[in-house]
Amino acid sequence: MLWDHPRNTDEQARECAATGGVVGITGVGIFLGPNDATMDALVRHIDHAVDLVGPEHVGVSTDYPFDHEDFNAMLVQSPELFPDCYTRWGPIDFMPPEELLTVESALLARGYPEDAITAILGGTSAGSPR
Repeated sequence: MLWDHPRNTDEQARECAATGGVVGITGVGIFLGPNDATMDALVRHIDHAVDLVGPEHVGVSTDYPFDHEDFNAMLVQSPELFPDCYTRWGPIDFMPPEELLTVESALLARGYPEDAITAILGGTSAGSPR
């Protein structure tokens, strides 16, 4: 585990992979560090998950089923509805979805082979059909 959050445990990742599942690494700051919605933080978590369960069980997850401004407004208006691990850092930072388009380049720069990138990105790396 790189960051202490109830949604980020090595045990959860191992159990998910054991059933053939995929662990989604998301660009939401509170899941990557102290509200750290950066590509570096995202790739560090991908590295850890790949080392833990293998690239075939790791994916990139947007986790954006809502407008982040609306979500942060809800945190401010009703903090009692959320556990401390969601509210302690103030407004939650989200990696802009368009920045996720650079994940492939970041993984290539770290030396990931094409087949691992294809597995992580769900068959969407430059070397695979889109």
